[in-house]
Amino acid sequence: MGAGVQRRTFARLDTLDEPSGDDPRFTMPAHMDPKLRKPGKKTVALGVGLTFVGCVLLGCYLLWYFGFMPIPDDEERGTSLALLVLGCITLAPGLYVTTILAAVWRGIPGFTYEMIPSFED
Repeated sequence: MGAGVQRRTFARLDTLDEPSGDDPRFTMPAHMDPKLRKPGKKTVALGVGLTFVGCVLLGCYLLWYFGFMPIPDDEERGTSLALLVLGCITLAPGLYVTTILAAVWRGIPGFTYEMIPSFED
């Protein structure tokens, strides 16, 4: 080693000197934690409502498909295809929100309220 160069030695810290992780400056209050904050009434109502509307539309499509419900001028207007497309479009996000709400309510690990988009403004 040349002149003016210091050799550094590293020593392991004692376990008592390590931070415990309970520093109150870095903990989030429960009312501000997005994982614990429950979704608003609008979000729950929209999720359940979309699921209901999607089930009704797909149910009407199935009734038409099996011949229990006639749709007049189906070939000209495309009513049956509209029932199918709108039923799928409304059922998908409704089931997403409803499934996550049910999973969080039952306490299944890996599901949090943070996964649901909020519609509260």
